[in-house]
Amino acid sequence: MFRQRGALTVITPLLMLLVILLGVMALDGARLFSLRKEMQSQVNAAATAAADAAQACGGRMIALSDMRQRALAAARAQGFEGGDDDLIITPGLLEDVDENGGLIFQAADFIDQTNAVLVSYQRDVKISLLLPEDIFGTVSVNVNAAVRKEAVVTMSAAGSTAVVGGGLLGALLGAILGDSDYTLDPTSLSSLANTTVQLGELLNALGVNDVAGLLPLSGQDLANALSTISGAATPLGRMLDSIVGAAGIETIKVGDILSVVGETEVPPNSEFPIYDVVISLVLNIVQSQQPGEGGLLSLPLNISNLNIPLLADIRTVDLALHVGEPPTVAFGPARRGQDGEWVTRFYAPDITLVLVADARLLNVDLLDVVSLNLASVKVPLAVAVGGGKGELVAADCARGRINDAEVTVDLHRQVARVATGSVNSLGDLEQEDIDARVGTLKLLGVPLLDPAIRLRAGLDVFIPGEEKTVTFDPRYPLYCSRAQGCERRLWEDDGAGLDGLNVDVDVKEVRLLDLDLEFLLTPVTNLLEDLLNGVVSSLLKAIVNPLLQTLGIGLGGMSVTVSGVDQSNIQIVENVTVAN
Repeated sequence: MFRQRGALTVITPLLMLLVILLGVMALDGARLFSLRKEMQSQVNAAATAAADAAQACGGRMIALSDMRQRALAAARAQGFEGGDDDLIITPGLLEDVDENGGLIFQAADFIDQTNAVLVSYQRDVKISLLLPEDIFGTVSVNVNAAVRKEAVVTMSAAGSTAVVGGGLLGALLGAILGDSDYTLDPTSLSSLANTTVQLGELLNALGVNDVAGLLPLSGQDLANALSTISGAATPLGRMLDSIVGAAGIETIKVGDILSVVGETEVPPNSEFPIYDVVISLVLNIVQSQQPGEGGLLSLPLNISNLNIPLLADIRTVDLALHVGEPPTVAFGPARRGQDGEWVTRFYAPDITLVLVADARLLNVDLLDVVSLNLASVKVPLAVAVGGGKGELVAADCARGRINDAEVTVDLHRQVARVATGSVNSLGDLEQEDIDARVGTLKLLGVPLLDPAIRLRAGLDVFIPGEEKTVTFDPRYPLYCSRAQGCERRLWEDDGAGLDGLNVDVDVKEVRLLDLDLEFLLTPVTNLLEDLLNGVVSSLLKAIVNPLLQTLGIGLGGMSVTVSGVDQSNIQIVENVTVAN
């Protein structure tokens, strides 16, 4: 009995000490857990704020200092009391690593390659506040959070803003369909120019779940799906049905028309203009139908509808088209890739038009002193518009009370050329001359020479390319109207334009019975140059310009459309895996 009481006397204090120790450890564990949770909330807030200044969301002016300032302000608002250097802020990329949603953070070499920010925070704290530190020591509490913010922009450089005229879109469709009598009614044009389609609608019509399943499908599948969405019985649906039968369409992939950056998640509500898709599809078909490398596709043209000043009798006008680079509709964020190139790129049509007009010129008088007419004039005219390309370089995301996004692009307009000539088998423009024959030449009403005067003349005008940075104004609204749908932001540049183009035909030779008379007929030569300038300008304005407008380009210019911006792809990952 006494032995048991002695044992209890010894054990009881030990048990009480153990209970107290366990209680202290429980309190310390709860304290450390609470501290870790507090630190996690601070880095979450810091990373969320700093991601506003990542390249894919930060707009035109981004800097690491801005990221740091935003992160520290947000963390202090969340209770952070450490020094500025205690938060480690690393810009980079938050990337998918598997199909199950696994993510990894990769630090970026340059801030313009970023779509995310990693914020790390470490504190060394005592394991226990009550127990001796020299016995129990300290523990390092580490937390991090990575936040990805990026605006996915939908944009194109095709014909959605063009004034479609002259029936030349119908001629283009007739060419790829092999139907010279093909016509396009105004209702089809109107519905085509004013209709957009949601990506989700297209996915449903094609029976695929995501963009990855969409891009490998054929152009034929795309045209069928757009016809279904538009309504097969509508004018637009019937036009799309006709495109389905074009030769070569089965070789074209949706990925040739809709350009999606890498693993970018394109929201199903992203909209794009059907007109731009159709123009891209048609020009891809033209490229596939070009007879041999660098060949030309002949476009049917109804010359009875042409009214060209100065030309009294238009015998024939042949029009052909060569496609170097079809346009694209692009989806992606505003940042550079690992190769240093901007990841979201789009293209305007790179085309060459070849026009050969054979006609007779009206009588023309010079101050009632000299009069002449051309019995025949053959004008071989080639217009290489050069197209262009662009990159999405900045997107200033919505934040706070701002519910719209600012979009900035870099544009590179290629060199354009207007010359008398044709296109060779390699697609290069070759110089040729205008060939003309004078019918009558009178001085004060008295005939001077017979119709044996022949002349050669040429034209070669270069329009230099230009690089430009364009910020769309106003900003793009992120919310669509139920009544009017989503908005579009347009930027149009006609380049030199036909009105501003300096057409300067050079008469190279005037011959009579194999004698060079140019030095004797300077006044006549000057008059002929003026006449031929007028003829070339008239052909450009009556035929070339409407077709360029149809395709959404001009001489040295291009038009760009932003038809969607989405910011729903915002992710936060706590204690993310960081790549070495």
